[in-house]
Amino acid sequence: MDSDNDVLKCRGIKTHNLKNIDIDIPLKKWIAITGVSGSGKSSLAFDTIYSESQRRFLETLGTYERQFLQGLPQGEFDEINNIPAAIALKQSNKSSDPRSVIASACDLSEPFRALFISLMEPSCIQCGSPVSIQQAKDLLKYINSIYDKESSFLLTVPYEILNKKYIEDLIIEGYSRIVFNKNIVDLEDFTKLEKKYPIQIDIILDRINKNINLNELENRIETIWSQVKFSPKFYYINLLLIDDNFKLTNPKKFHVQPFCKKCEKQTTIIQQSDLDWQSVLGACKKCQGLGNIPVLDDNKIIPNKELSLSEGAIKPWTSETFSWLQEELIKYSKKNDININLPYKNLSENQKKLIWQSSNTSNNKKVNNKFISISDFFEILEEEKYKSTSRILLAKYRKYILCPDCEGARIGIAGRNALCFGKSFHEIFQLEIKHVLTWLIQLKSENKYSLTLQQISYIYDEVFKKVNLLSKLGLSSTHLFRRCKTLSGGEYQRVLLTRVIGNGLTDALYVLDEPSIGLGKTEIPTLINCLQELRDLGNTIIMVEHDKELICAADVIYELGPGGGEEGGQLLKLKNGIPSSFITNLQDKNKHDKISNERISSQNTSIYLKNFSALNCVNVNAEILLQKLNVITGPSGAGKSTLLQYGIDAALEKLINLNISNNLLTDLDAKIGQWDQIIVPKNFIDNYEIVSVEQKALHRTSTSVPATILGLMDIIRKNFAQTKDAKLNNLTLSDFSFNGAGACENCNGKGVIQEDLFFLGEVEKICPDCNGTRYRNDILKIKWLGKNINEWLTTTLLECRNLLGKTPGFARSLTLCCQLGLGHIPLGLTTTSMSGGEAQRLRLSAALTKSAKKIFCILDEPTRGLSEKDVGNLLESILQLCVEGHTFVVVEHHELFQTQAHHLIKLGPGSGAEGGKIVERWLLKTNS
Repeated sequence: MDSDNDVLKCRGIKTHNLKNIDIDIPLKKWIAITGVSGSGKSSLAFDTIYSESQRRFLETLGTYERQFLQGLPQGEFDEINNIPAAIALKQSNKSSDPRSVIASACDLSEPFRALFISLMEPSCIQCGSPVSIQQAKDLLKYINSIYDKESSFLLTVPYEILNKKYIEDLIIEGYSRIVFNKNIVDLEDFTKLEKKYPIQIDIILDRINKNINLNELENRIETIWSQVKFSPKFYYINLLLIDDNFKLTNPKKFHVQPFCKKCEKQTTIIQQSDLDWQSVLGACKKCQGLGNIPVLDDNKIIPNKELSLSEGAIKPWTSETFSWLQEELIKYSKKNDININLPYKNLSENQKKLIWQSSNTSNNKKVNNKFISISDFFEILEEEKYKSTSRILLAKYRKYILCPDCEGARIGIAGRNALCFGKSFHEIFQLEIKHVLTWLIQLKSENKYSLTLQQISYIYDEVFKKVNLLSKLGLSSTHLFRRCKTLSGGEYQRVLLTRVIGNGLTDALYVLDEPSIGLGKTEIPTLINCLQELRDLGNTIIMVEHDKELICAADVIYELGPGGGEEGGQLLKLKNGIPSSFITNLQDKNKHDKISNERISSQNTSIYLKNFSALNCVNVNAEILLQKLNVITGPSGAGKSTLLQYGIDAALEKLINLNISNNLLTDLDAKIGQWDQIIVPKNFIDNYEIVSVEQKALHRTSTSVPATILGLMDIIRKNFAQTKDAKLNNLTLSDFSFNGAGACENCNGKGVIQEDLFFLGEVEKICPDCNGTRYRNDILKIKWLGKNINEWLTTTLLECRNLLGKTPGFARSLTLCCQLGLGHIPLGLTTTSMSGGEAQRLRLSAALTKSAKKIFCILDEPTRGLSEKDVGNLLESILQLCVEGHTFVVVEHHELFQTQAHHLIKLGPGSGAEGGKIVERWLLKTNS
């Protein structure tokens, strides 16, 4: 029996849909919480336990800080005791910041910079050559080697006098004697001499006479060295011996500041900031830390070179806004004997140059009714970048090339020249992670670094632990400079996992949201080992999860249910230690085996993508069957999302935008990928609508909710505006919009207020005026079918279907949402609160509801956030949609999707450089 100190006691939890549950969670154990979607798992783990731990931490802050933190969301419960400090890893979108890379996302860049600076060979920031750095002990050692108790000598520093005031300043600062022309001169006398400025002198800092005590000598040397080192005026010390005739010998130099022998001048030692591409001090001046620079892309400006100038070959000028430029182009071409009916590709180089770089441009360029060249046109947009329209237009017609200055290193010349163990900082970050790990191991075995590594062992251990963790989690073939936005969902999840569990804390509470997302079956055992190691450090792990293998590896399993929304929120008893959703899935799987064989059509048309290359995919030929479920699987990092996003999606998007009549598209420049051909069946463009529902596809804002995405909000507002009370109060459609006239004035319809606290970042508080409802109080008094508009927005999609299933405009979209596992989501839930899988399925529901064409749907891990039972329901819905003529291309690891796919593409065999190849294709056999 666990003692009270070994148990996290929770009593009377009523957060969201939780039904007053009591739960005792053993500490220092690995806890798995599972259940169907919407059963209350996140409400228990995140909105109650983690939220309460954070609240108690904030209570330890001072009264000044706490005054800003009133009204923060917190769980509803009777009692929680013995709760540890908590760290959470929630599902999140990949960072779109181009400066965000693997190293920064897992908090590895800062300790790696500290390690590099501590061990690097000092080098010149200009030429990279080794620099000389001397210390006070070097000066003392030299003096001892020549000191014979009969010698006297001077310690001086060189100084340049530009005018008489310089001399007066030296006198004020306390200096009395100088060396001038190898003679010792009093400063007062020096002012009386006739001289021509500028003058080079040596300021005497100290005179060491005969028979000085060695301890006193050491103290005086240390004092003088420190005086010079921290003075902005002086760089080195001169040692001048005084001979028997009181003559001064030639000076011996001792460089207090770093000195480059090659440049023959003082330099500065590289600091950590010089290695920081996210800092103004360290970033490359040309690309500002991005590693690449934008340039105009003539393939985007003139995408179809078969068109003539009169047919609109220059795409940006075909819009209504810039149609006047098209007209001026025609006039200009006729004036300069350019054939406007000739295909652009057949124009001479000189004619093309006239169009791109015309000399017929005024100084300010902004003159209507006068031709402006293509280059000048984009220069004008560059000058007007403060306008959002100009920025969007520039981005549309640009591409990125490697920065010519830093060649992708991101950092300035100072950081690029520094070396540690034979490699520069950016070279290490561009190595594959497995090679970085080897470099760290070899570094520790080097004798010359052993003493320093002992002194900074805590820094080395942190770096090694995180790099090793990245390698163990299957990221060994990628590099630390890899942009986060190019990672797959699974890779990014593991980077965040490294940040959370790689900090080495003990006696902490880790709350994880589906850590298995994006991982293949072969990668789950490695994750299990990492979580077991984290638990063995004395930490408590609470994991919201649906993966069977990961759940079964946990020490304790809790299941919530039995359903979602109002039908959930109860703590269920496990039957023989097995969650009920596992048992349900076995029944669904057998059912789907039969459905797959019965429902497959005989249609044999397909799409061909030939010789696709991007990132780790090289010359991949992919075939997609139409009106079928195509599943792309393989290890995380094998190139699945790359093939989906930069291959299939990008090629079809380009095909539709250009509307190529022969259905053949060649030699295109995509955002990242390139391919030879994309071949589609006849009339594909007319019959299909491309719906790309990737993990980042849904535009997420605090005012974006399912009701608006599904198009139901307008219907709801219309019904409210037609009520008797609304008409009596002269309320219109706009009054029932939280983006319009009906919005709470205090929070502008967001329901929350953001406080920007520099010590805690941005903190969201519930709006005190509307109490989170988003609306004015007078709007909330109006009711339709017994509910005000806020009550409707807090109603789940499943409840809405039961209440409004027969109301015009509601039936199809609500039914589709429930079939796709979204029944537990409220109509007014902000999309920022949704998991990646929920956001994808919501977008899919909206597309299926609104489109009159067949859907060619691209999904990236749609089972995120779904229980085994919900996965079965989602799969059944997709298979039915295939029968109706829709096509699905899905990146998915779930075993049920793989066994039921009409067409299975397996990429691999490994991840990173070891992946990017189609290793197996599988077609489902149909009954004859």
